[in-house]
Amino acid sequence: MPTESLAELVHFAPDAYGFRWVNHVAMFVVTNAGVILTDPIGQMNPRTPNLIKEAIRSVTEQPVRYVVYSHSAFDHSTGGAAFADTARFVGHKNAVARIKAAKDPTTPAPDITFDTKMTLELGGRTVDLYPADLSPADDYIVVHYPAGRLAMFVDLVQPRNTPFRTLLGHPERIIERFQWIEDNLDFDVIVSGHATPQMTGTKQDVAEQRRYHVDLSDAIATARAAGLADGSPEMTTRVRSILHPKYGAWRRFDEFLSLNIEGMIAWRAGQSPSAH
Repeated sequence: MPTESLAELVHFAPDAYGFRWVNHVAMFVVTNAGVILTDPIGQMNPRTPNLIKEAIRSVTEQPVRYVVYSHSAFDHSTGGAAFADTARFVGHKNAVARIKAAKDPTTPAPDITFDTKMTLELGGRTVDLYPADLSPADDYIVVHYPAGRLAMFVDLVQPRNTPFRTLLGHPERIIERFQWIEDNLDFDVIVSGHATPQMTGTKQDVAEQRRYHVDLSDAIATARAAGLADGSPEMTTRVRSILHPKYGAWRRFDEFLSLNIEGMIAWRAGQSPSAH
């Protein structure tokens, strides 16, 4: 039986790396003036931020100057205090209240916030941060490192994974944002923030995630046209029969399909199910 590793350091680009602890992935960019880290991923294992710190030391003597929060969910944001001796903390303005409300001493709230495009410049390198704007309360961001032809959109782009539960934002906005990434960001690799079944994808994976949301919408419309009630077992069965040939092999398809249907209907009805 093969042994599965708990952690690994991976090379995404000449000066960009990922650190994986089980199913969570952090990313960091190394410059000659310091390091830009996205997500300390310390909730599942409180030692992970220090493991990331040691991994960074294995490739550079430069300290972490910025810790970027991809969003406020604690499986990704916990543990940034391990870098507080050298770093400032960056995140969407909507993430501040959520992180402060947790009163977790290991997780500093962002002291640099934004809700429009923001660029971090360090050591002659730039990392662009874009709000995802998936809903008015959303605090997800898209990270783009142009020199490394690298992007990161945590949770939303997980190759060959059905979207999480009741969707992480308004479906029309998710579709628009995926299209915007395809059309406007120059990258070869996109990092998902998770490692199952793989931690990175390509523009094709972004397109496939966009297409899933479109196909789900069309399948719900087909079920409604057949007189099936929203959220009913009969609707789920009909939608499953339409989507299964294309998406049935995706991870979590059977587990989350009914929740995806529920979420798409709820978001469109203005009920805004929780995105976290």
